[in-house]
Amino acid sequence: MEKDNLKNFLQSILKKITNNSLIKNELFSGKEILEYTDIYQINLFILKNIFVEWEQSIEKNKSSYFNYDNEEVRCIYREYSNILSKNISINNNQINDLAIDAIQDYILLILKPYEFFTKEFEKFENKISIKKIKIRKKYYKINDSIYSHIIDKMKTKNKKNINKTEILTVLKSNQIELIDHEKNIAMLKTKLDLDLEKYLNLIQNKKTISSQSTDILELFGNNEKELNQAIESAKSKDDFKSSSEFLIKNYGEKYNWDLNDRKLSFLLKDIYRHHKSSSS
Repeated sequence: MEKDNLKNFLQSILKKITNNSLIKNELFSGKEILEYTDIYQINLFILKNIFVEWEQSIEKNKSSYFNYDNEEVRCIYREYSNILSKNISINNNQINDLAIDAIQDYILLILKPYEFFTKEFEKFENKISIKKIKIRKKYYKINDSIYSHIIDKMKTKNKKNINKTEILTVLKSNQIELIDHEKNIAMLKTKLDLDLEKYLNLIQNKKTISSQSTDILELFGNNEKELNQAIESAKSKDDFKSSSEFLIKNYGEKYNWDLNDRKLSFLLKDIYRHHKSSSS
């Protein structure tokens, strides 16, 4: 429920900042993505996430039978990348989902820039090429002084590749001066017409639910498949009483549940909410 509330909240923000001239588009090119909202940084994040997903897909599908470091192969790959970048085409649903993620990234970049960049670099492989880090810089126009500082620090290492942990250590130091931090926060509230307190509460609730969901997994011996099957079966019962009896009989005995366990309480509350919403 809280997850839905957060998504609805972000969707309402997106509606306010979407470029009206593009609303009726069924497909969006790279140029149109850069104009999709009134906030250029959000548009850049949409593009970044497209290319990051594409890079990951390429890496995942590399075959061990070929030498991808061969200069001719690298040259063709670069040409292929350039052609693809000029032929982006995504539909309405895709750009909507990407924009929702981009809005959250934008808010985090302004409110907690060190946390944002830490998350960004945690997504990288353990060894990161300096060249790749430099290429990514074009996607950050706010608090980019942090990113520039990282590049400068890594240059002093005189290496082509750097350990991810070295970058994360630089970020943990929090020694990079933030430019226009208060101004950016004020701009954030104005441009997004953002109720910051409400947003932060929704984020906190989402984190709490995520943490509780992880706890529930322990009730099923950390077997996620069994957890999902149990919840699906329980929710298919006619009422809450039947659902709770089903869970306790089939899984409580198997995993020796403590009926006073808060994890079980949270699970049953979720089942109860399901039946209540279904009957209303």
